[in-house]
Amino acid sequence: MKSCHTQTIINAPISKVWAILTDFDRYPEWNPLVGKVWGTVKEGRIVFAHILPLKNVFPIQIISLKKQQKIVWKGTLLNASIMMGEHYYELKDLGNNQTELQHGERFSGWASQWLNGWMLTKLQDSYKYHNQKLKIIAEQGTL
Repeated sequence: MKSCHTQTIINAPISKVWAILTDFDRYPEWNPLVGKVWGTVKEGRIVFAHILPLKNVFPIQIISLKKQQKIVWKGTLLNASIMMGEHYYELKDLGNNQTELQHGERFSGWASQWLNGWMLTKLQDSYKYHNQKLKIIAEQGTL
């Protein structure tokens, strides 16, 4: 299984980081990966997300939504046997108004074998950029 994983420390309380991550209506203002989300974001529900790097809208299923802990969704390319990505955000309260963000994606399906080092590095760089944007908003309170 191929995967991409990033992490960062955000100097803001977990409640603030969670509020930003779950304010899907404001994603177009700051999120360089997901431009817009349509639908009711609730565990088990399917919503539609505009994935900016792929320039397309995909159905994604919210598979875990635990307040101030994690958001996990999965999306497929045609069907899960071809390619499935499980995207996650995991938050941990470090105290002293600090939050650890774990952010990444796990890929499966036969097409995932073609996710090579260059592609995974590019993906990881885009996730790091996303994390930096989130960090700035949470720490400085500006978009």
